[in-house]
Amino acid sequence: MHSNQDKSEFSKRLRFALEQAGMAALSTGDLANRFNLRHPNKSVTPQAVHNWLIGQSIPTADKIDTLAKWLGSTPEWLRHGRMSHGDGALAQEELLLLQLFRDLSPEKQKALLMMLHEFR
Repeated sequence: MHSNQDKSEFSKRLRFALEQAGMAALSTGDLANRFNLRHPNKSVTPQAVHNWLIGQSIPTADKIDTLAKWLGSTPEWLRHGRMSHGDGALAQEELLLLQLFRDLSPEKQKALLMMLHEFR
């Protein structure tokens, strides 16, 4: 049984992952349909997706695995908010930083790196 805090934290991570994947504006029906196209087992309803998003429930492990693959995250991060750094995977926030850094011009990348070194 998951605590209310666990459900709430999962909901925040799922919404963040959806936002990073450019799908935050989709309806629960659209999200359910897109999820079901990728999930080999029992399909989910828009109500189930709604419950995940508002922190009322946490999906089963197989559904979290599908969500992670679909959204470019990891099951461990979606479940617990942490990464197993032994596998070399990046946390969602680290992926966002890397994406933003790569979008900068070479001059701005250099300036940002210099600034970050000053904060160490």
